[in-house]
Amino acid sequence: MKSKSIHSGLMLIALIYAIAVPARAQTANMQQTLNQYVSDLQSNPNDTALRGKIIALAQSMRPVPAIPEEARGHYVMATTFAEKAKGDTERAKDSSDLKLASAGFERAVTEYKAALLAAPWWADAYKKLAIAQKAAGQYDDAIASLNLYLLTQPSDARDAQDEIYKLKALKQSAADDQANQARRQQEEQQRAYESSPEAIAAKKRQTEQDFIRGLDGVRFVLRVEYSNGSGIQALEIHGNTITMKALITSCTDSVCQYQNTGEWRKAFEADLIGREFTHGAGCLAGGRVEPRDLTGRISDDGYSVTLENCSGTETYRRER
Repeated sequence: MKSKSIHSGLMLIALIYAIAVPARAQTANMQQTLNQYVSDLQSNPNDTALRGKIIALAQSMRPVPAIPEEARGHYVMATTFAEKAKGDTERAKDSSDLKLASAGFERAVTEYKAALLAAPWWADAYKKLAIAQKAAGQYDDAIASLNLYLLTQPSDARDAQDEIYKLKALKQSAADDQANQARRQQEEQQRAYESSPEAIAAKKRQTEQDFIRGLDGVRFVLRVEYSNGSGIQALEIHGNTITMKALITSCTDSVCQYQNTGEWRKAFEADLIGREFTHGAGCLAGGRVEPRDLTGRISDDGYSVTLENCSGTETYRRER
């Protein structure tokens, strides 16, 4: 009987050993895999898929991997920065104070990320990181952090998911605010430009160009009486050019026989500078032509042209 009891005891010890040894070996293998994953992540911190694998692996390990001292140090520093930044925000009096507070949250984000490189499975660090990223206005990053937090199967998963929805709303609101601010700045810049000397001059040039464009093909005429006959002088606009033509309608002596009555002849052509033009036809004085630039101007209503010539000012009326 005693021999039988001893035998049963030995069998039980052997069974326990057979179970314990593989379990320890499996735990050791899982730890090695975790260590390798963490090493790979530190080479590529933005590998979200690898973070998911690390979290899943850590969740399956018993006991759950301990938090390294390096990670805890970064976590405490991050929490300190975040708490100070929160206080700075509450005490802020102007935009410069808020900017300093935002810089504090950004420092907290940097430290939380460092903690999560040393312990990528740490649920609470992901949650606190998301809070700091939200305070810093980094909504997309905060959403990504909460999605990783949800992989740790936290007890407040419902609250975390609702916070993701809030972050999406805040992101859209921030985008709308930014768009409205950009629009207001653009409007202010436009108003400032419109009142500048350069804009006023440019608008005037454009108005003049549109005005002249609307006169393309228009003819202005002046009927004249000479001592030896009569005629018509015309100013025609084509593009930015104005051309004077003359037509002898009647001639009573031999002086004008060299001109064919009823035939238009071009007198000069000039470029329009706005509504004005200049031509160097000169003036006949003492039997010879004296050089002189003569000027003309189209009226504001576009229905007449005044031309200064050697004998005074002539007014041409719009014919078509």
